Amino acid sequence: MLENIKVDLHIHSFESDGTWDMDQLLNKINKKNIDIFSVTDHDSFKMVKDLINRDLNNKIFIPGIELSSTYNLKEFHITSYCYDIDNKELLNLINYNNKIRKDFNKNIIYYFENIYNKKLINKYYDYQNDNRRGGWKAFNFLLDYKLIDGLPDLFKKISNMEEQMIFLSPKQVIDKVHQAGGYTFLAHPGAYYNKELLDKDYLLEWIKMGIDGIEAYSPYLKKANDAKYYIEFCNNNGLMISGGSDSHGDFIKERKIGIPQIFLEDLNIDKLLTNRKEGVFNEINR
Repeated sequence: MLENIKVDLHIHSFESDGTWDMDQLLNKINKKNIDIFSVTDHDSFKMVKDLINRDLNNKIFIPGIELSSTYNLKEFHITSYCYDIDNKELLNLINYNNKIRKDFNKNIIYYFENIYNKKLINKYYDYQNDNRRGGWKAFNFLLDYKLIDGLPDLFKKISNMEEQMIFLSPKQVIDKVHQAGGYTFLAHPGAYYNKELLDKDYLLEWIKMGIDGIEAYSPYLKKANDAKYYIEFCNNNGLMISGGSDSHGDFIKERKIGIPQIFLEDLNIDKLLTNRKEGVFNEINR
């Protein structure tokens, strides 16, 4: 029956940069007949807390989060699951990452002040962001003030900024998740180098850093068969295999929940299914 169990382990809500609240998200899960799912908001588990005690009508919920790290001056994302939600080190990491994002977005506003010779920062401080729009405060602020016309335009305009978000190294992030009893996956490996496959020697470096698995299925694959490359690597190196849509609701319309279509037989997530409840409330003895 495994081929009939649909899975999506990478979904964002309005608690980070998606658009859906809990009811909207669960409605989408039901419409797409997804049986096993996770919410992996960026550096936030607010939605996870809300979902823990929710009646999910026989759906299986795996608590998740997407944590940022910096490796070779590039931002890499680590999807993490079944962690102790009260672990102090993990909470400190989340607060640290969010401070980096907040400071960087403030610097973006200063950068636009210089580009357009406008006083913006006080308006930005007063700006009330609506999380249900998706995105984040600086993006929506610049959009509303007609200083950008979308996400690609923002990234293009800030490409010459000297400031950069520098997070902890992947090993430091992985270690903290492990200390919280959780499991870590290299998220959407096709996202980092224009959808090119990551070299096996490069992936071995991630094993040395302690990664538990790879998100083999994602919307960033150049071609569907690229998933087999990561699956083979995981199987040969004792890693778990995950996958998800990286859906952001209506914010990034081309990323549809449940796409790519993934079934439980495609994955190796037994540890997540076993520890999905215990990992939320208690540290797991690894």
